[in-house]
Amino acid sequence: MTLTIFGSTGDLSLRKLFPALYNLYSLKKDADFKVIAIGRRNLSHHQFIDMIRPKICEYARLSFDEDIFNEFSEHIVYYQMNLTEADDYVKLNDFYHENQIEAQTFYLALSPRFFHSVIEGFKRLDQIERNNVVIEKPFGVNTADMIDINHKLMQLFPKDHVYYIDHYLGKEMIQNIKTIRFKNALFKNSWNHEMIDSIQISALEADGILNRGAYYDASGALKDMVQNHLLQILTILTMEESENQHEAQMQILKKLRINQILLGQYSGYRNEKDVDEHSNTETYAELQCFIDNERWQDVPIYIRTGKKLKKREIVVIVKFKALEGSPSNLLEIKIQPTEGVYLQFNIKKPGAKDQIETVQMDFCQSCVEINRINTPEAYERLFEEVFHHQREYFSSFEQILFSSSLIENIQKPKPFIYDHSIPYSLTEWVEIPHNY
Repeated sequence: MTLTIFGSTGDLSLRKLFPALYNLYSLKKDADFKVIAIGRRNLSHHQFIDMIRPKICEYARLSFDEDIFNEFSEHIVYYQMNLTEADDYVKLNDFYHENQIEAQTFYLALSPRFFHSVIEGFKRLDQIERNNVVIEKPFGVNTADMIDINHKLMQLFPKDHVYYIDHYLGKEMIQNIKTIRFKNALFKNSWNHEMIDSIQISALEADGILNRGAYYDASGALKDMVQNHLLQILTILTMEESENQHEAQMQILKKLRINQILLGQYSGYRNEKDVDEHSNTETYAELQCFIDNERWQDVPIYIRTGKKLKKREIVVIVKFKALEGSPSNLLEIKIQPTEGVYLQFNIKKPGAKDQIETVQMDFCQSCVEINRINTPEAYERLFEEVFHHQREYFSSFEQILFSSSLIENIQKPKPFIYDHSIPYSLTEWVEIPHNY
């Protein structure tokens, strides 16, 4: 298996892709591969290996082993080229022939502004239709650009050779949502408007935009997080049980109605590097949504995401309807950084007459070392999917396009300014205490 990574010296490749490949190699899963690392910088092989070494030490899930890393680095070839220069693709084609590389996977870990140049360059490669291509989000600067990119790809590759990646679909606890929902009678039979009061999906970050000013100021929280990652979580939480997950998710998106929206911008955002000093780009977004179908009628679903907040976490909280005189049952699915499941329910307080108290069952999956060792990172799982021509953990283009149109058509209010905490909210935040 040969993997060509366009954008091999970028942040995504260094923090996510190469550490994931190192993990797979360490576990001897799909260890027989070659990586062509394409970059614009004039680097020798050893200079590139020295570049990825500290990133693998820092970000790889498995402990760094010098001998394993040295073996792993022998599978990597650094190749310098200009992505916008047509003749460089002719030279790349010659390189593939010289190294007897006939079929492979191209990975575009690039800004969307380079997609068109790379796709045009693909035309200069022999038998391009035999290869796979993986596209990282954002999939275009807008919906029209997304359609154009997909059209050009379909002219070169068979449809089932194009993979649109959303790494959230590879996260352990997001995949676990289906098991929690469909393999427990307790939840499967109560997962509807008769039993559920509301759902909250939160993806909060303590950091600001870091060094992503140019990208982030053109996208904002809605496009960066809601349009893809959080709508993926929402549709998996609410879809019908089906062998065709993509179609089940699409049925939810078609019935999704955004009722209210609240936007914010953290104090000091306009002073960040590469950000417009008059920018109204949102760094916080909160939406109240409804799904207009029989299962979910009148159940509010709240999506919220933001940067520069008090903590970093991705959680789902399902609040069940309260019975008379009793607190609500709560189910929390912890996705990141802690992975696990929390359930709050009611019992009679010991020794008291008819007095109710809440108790908790709190399972922390990632607190157990063997679970951390055995749980693959999202990109590990996604690489394995591509290498074995599986598509379950990838988005469909129809789904991406519909989500993009949904977000683009939102009438955006002016964002308020916040400093680590949100002064306004569309609903009461559910805060759940934990023992860790």
